[in-house]
Order: sequence, then C-alpha cells, then structure tokens
Amino acid sequence: MLHLTKIIDNKISIENFVKNKVNISGVTNNSRLAKKGMLFVAIRGNKNDGLNYLGEAIKKGISAVLVSSDIKRKIDIENINLLKSTNIRLSVSRIAKVFYPKQPKNIVAVTGTNGKTSILHYLKYIWKKNNYKYSSIGTYGIQYDNITKETNLTTPDPIILHKEIQSLKNKKIDNLVMEASSHAIHQHRLDSIKINCAIFTNLTRDHMDYHINMENYFQCKKRLFTEILEKKGLAIVNTDKKYGKLIKQACIKKNIKCVTYGYSECDWKLLEVKRKNNFSEVKVKNKDKIYQFSCRLFSSYQIENLIAALIVAKEQGMPLKKIFNTLIKIKNPEGRLDKINDVSRKKLSIFIDYAHSPNSLENSLKELKKIKREGSSLILLFGCGGDRDQGKRIHMAKVANAFADVIYITDDNPRTENPSHIRKQLSQICKKSINIGNRRKAINAAIKSMKKEDILLIAGKGHEKFQEIGNRKIPFSDKTVVKEALIRKRV
Repeated sequence: MLHLTKIIDNKISIENFVKNKVNISGVTNNSRLAKKGMLFVAIRGNKNDGLNYLGEAIKKGISAVLVSSDIKRKIDIENINLLKSTNIRLSVSRIAKVFYPKQPKNIVAVTGTNGKTSILHYLKYIWKKNNYKYSSIGTYGIQYDNITKETNLTTPDPIILHKEIQSLKNKKIDNLVMEASSHAIHQHRLDSIKINCAIFTNLTRDHMDYHINMENYFQCKKRLFTEILEKKGLAIVNTDKKYGKLIKQACIKKNIKCVTYGYSECDWKLLEVKRKNNFSEVKVKNKDKIYQFSCRLFSSYQIENLIAALIVAKEQGMPLKKIFNTLIKIKNPEGRLDKINDVSRKKLSIFIDYAHSPNSLENSLKELKKIKREGSSLILLFGCGGDRDQGKRIHMAKVANAFADVIYITDDNPRTENPSHIRKQLSQICKKSINIGNRRKAINAAIKSMKKEDILLIAGKGHEKFQEIGNRKIPFSDKTVVKEALIRKRV
C-alpha cells in the first residue's frame, strides 16, 4: 500500500479527494485487472478510451482514477479520488516506477529504424557465451533463462514494463537489453527506466502514419539520448548518415560519452569485410589499432550491428580477445536475412527477412545481389502492411524494381485495409510483377519457379507466426510454408 501523496508528481492535481481512500494498493490501465484499492489509469488512445471502462473498474473497488487534464468528458464520481495529469503518459511511467522500483544494474536500449532486434540477439549471444546473466525485451517478447513471454508491443506499456523489469531484478538478472521503439519513446514508456547505455542504428522512412514527417521521427528518437539516457550513461551511435551525426552532436552538447561506429570516420571504423567460404573476415579500426575477427554473418549492415553489440561488451569491461573468440559462431536472429536449409535436391537459396521499410528492403536485396551468380535470378516476394504508413509503399515498389529480377506481390498483414488495393498500389509501380494475394500460394509459386542457382527473398514478416487479416490473427509462418514446399519438391 502506498499513500496517495507518494504517487503524485508535478504533473498531477487532485480534483476529487476521498479521505478514506488514500491508500493505493497498485496501478493498472486494464479494467479487467483492476482490484480493490487500486489506481485505475484511463488513457485515451487511438482506438479506445480508458474512460469507457471506468465503470467496470469502479465495480471492482478501485480507490482512484487518473485521467488527462485536457479531458472534455464529464466524470461523475463521488466515492473515489479523481486525479488529473497534464502529461498522463509521463505520469504513468513515474507511478509505475514507484510501485515497481527495482531495476537491473545494466540496461541497454537500442533504437533506430532497422537493426534493433539483431543487436539484441548479438549482445545476448556475447553475454551468454561469457556467462553473464541476461534478459531482453523486444520484438520476440521478454526472454530470460530460455523462457519467452510474448508481448503485444515491441516495448511494453510502462506498467507492464516496470513490473517485468522488477521481476528480472528479483531473479538476479543485472544485464538487460531492450528495443526502444519510436512509439514507446514518444509515449514516455521508457522515461522512468534507468538506461545507462543507448544505441542508435539509423533513421530511414517508416511510421509516417504516426510521426507525420521525418523531423518529428528524428526528434522522437533523439529524446532517448537527450532526456531518457542517464547523465553518466553511454551513447553508441552509427554516424554513417546525417541523423547519426546529429545524435552525436546532441550527446556532445549534453556532455554524454559517445562512442561512434560505422564505415565512415568514427571510433570503431569497419575497414573491410571479405567473404571467405562460409565466413566473413572483418577488419575494424579503433584508436589506431586494427583488429581482425571472423564470423558467419555475410551482410555488411548486420556486421555493423554486430560492432554495436561488441562495443557494449567492451565498455562493460569484457576483454576484446574474449569477445572476438565469441563471434566466430554467431548467427542472425530468426527472420533476419535467415537462410532456410533446403532439403530438396536443388539446394535452393531461400531467405526470409523482416524487411518492411524501403531502406531495409534495399539493404537485403543489395546483399543478396552480391552473392548472386551470373545468369541466375534474384526473386523477391513482398507486400505491405495495412493500416500503416501508406506513403512508403511506392518507395518499396521502386526498390523492388531497382534490385529484383523477378517480383511476386502478395499480402503482408493487410489488417482492415482491402488487400487487393494494397497490391494494386505496388503493381502500378512493379508493372511486370506477378500478383498472387494468398501468401501461401505466392510462396509456393515463387519456389516452384526457381532454377538451381536462383535466390529468393521472402520479405516483410520474418519471424512472425501469424498473419493479420481484418481484425483476426491467423496462424501463419513464412518459414513453415517454405519448409513444406521444399519437402514436396524433394518428393
């Protein structure tokens, strides 16, 4: 139990005070989880208004409700405390920390349009091989000790986030790496997390349905470094492009230690990546010293992501030699330029990738083009998600035209949009494409068309185990469909 005054910050005012209900037992924004004595947070989102569920929460015995101060609806309550906040999302993060104050010692947050999940995967691998107790929170859910808890969001809402982070600390886990999505940063989900290391990968077009323009998108990402990262924290920044350089400048202005990496002039400069058999021989320069190591990754952008993870481990005090020895067997995470083992006689080269933005699609196609043999075809199968940034569709189609020899257009996650309308938008640019709406049939058709040395990239869904059609999530895995097709091909 906490006294009401212990959870009030400088954004909150008390509009209705009930003297006999000043002890608060917990906090929730889900009326189904409300219990006697709790504070219920009623946030107005894009689809739902928390106030619509206030009646249900009151029936369960809540002692207080927190709403936004700009609310226009009349709230007629007498027997519970009414709190109003001028920044309700920030207040929720602060309140969540009051109820769940424990956090791991080392918290790393990774942000950027692309590369977040890969850096999580690589850093976890380095930690694991060097006997660090670790956890991660991101696209694959909350992972620790070979346990995975699924989450609806890349970065969970602040109440769930703080509760889970305290649970990790209680398990004596002191190394946590998490994905910091732009939505999470903008909605203050991370503001009360003690992040002592923040990584910036890149910034390219995505989420314009939410951020409206690139400047808003950038300012949102910058907040992680200028407002959320601990003052004595570490920023690790890819400075190959202009947004990384701007993040670096912002860190310098705030006197935040900044370590840079990439292919351009920086602290950790990638000099050379040579493909040799099934390995990449990597040369990287730091402080006038040149280091060499081998790894199984072959794409240049994934090796950049690997360098970011390497820097974290080094800054934690891990010897470089130990880190390099660890990297020899590291692999890509599931669904990130993930090569599927072909059980058929043709030994086809099929890759599944999560690429769902113009830049990520271009990166993946460029890397596969490097390994394509003369006379063979680079085949691309892709679509675009519904109810999301529609403006990027034309750019993705142009990328497909520029780099793929054969294009299959299919459904991604159409959600509540008309899938044929999405495909039509893409096929108007990709005029020679093959349009097959049913994703399973499209994958089968693409594989059936392949000659021995062709390469097929199935883009957009990566690791996902479902397809969102209408308001339903239907079990679907690109990987499973590919494997089934290859088994049939073998027979």
